[in-house]
Amino acid sequence: MRYYRKGFRAERELLRFLSSWGFSCIRSASSGGFYTPVDVVAIKKNNILCFEIKSWSKKPKLDKERLKRLKEWCETAGALGFLAWYNKNQWKFLPLADAEENRYDEDRWIPKEQFFKIFVFD
Repeated sequence: MRYYRKGFRAERELLRFLSSWGFSCIRSASSGGFYTPVDVVAIKKNNILCFEIKSWSKKPKLDKERLKRLKEWCETAGALGFLAWYNKNQWKFLPLADAEENRYDEDRWIPKEQFFKIFVFD
């Protein structure tokens, strides 16, 4: 149960952060489930961002099946997909395309401070 609460807190934190940037956001009730393999969806001006969130001490990697479901879900929704990692009160984001190519190198992760310089939609 402790891990669920830790993940839930990270998801809520990301919701607050995205909302502060003007996104309409929702947390998926069946996060990680078969039908909704995303934890958070954020929409702004018809742009859709989807996040699979991990609040781990180690850099996360998604298994092939989870990546496949996330990719299919994002393609169906017309969304940009990201793996979001929350560790030690810091956010980093990895584009789904990098995860698919197994490019989890440190330089591929986008810090929170830069993320919205890249993905802010007016």
